[in-house]
Amino acid sequence: MLDGLRILVVLMLVMHGASHVIWFLASWTSVSTGVGDGPWILPGAVTIRSAIGRVLGLLALVVMVVFVFAAVMLAAGLANWRSVANIGVFLSYGAVVPWLRQAPGSWGLTSVAANIVLMFLLALPVSVDLSA
Repeated sequence: MLDGLRILVVLMLVMHGASHVIWFLASWTSVSTGVGDGPWILPGAVTIRSAIGRVLGLLALVVMVVFVFAAVMLAAGLANWRSVANIGVFLSYGAVVPWLRQAPGSWGLTSVAANIVLMFLLALPVSVDLSA
């Protein structure tokens, strides 16, 4: 059972991390990702292709690496995978929330919801450590 749960969490971390590539691609390439080119949700006319948008696009790429690294740590049985995943959740909010207005369909809200689910799962005082 624990191996199945560990695999499920590893897959969730990798998939959630990989989903952040849409924000990087939207800010740095001409690939059609569905992300709008309008302003972000904060005051000002900052777009995803502006300098600030590109910095946040790089942050999204970092988030992807952090989540995949947490998944690799969990798969390898290392104990600090939760801390790394929590850092990924925190950074993910910074990379995604400013662009919720420009997200394709429900993509942005789904990403925020996945972060909330991860926060609760990572905060639960489970009696069994998945990394063991």
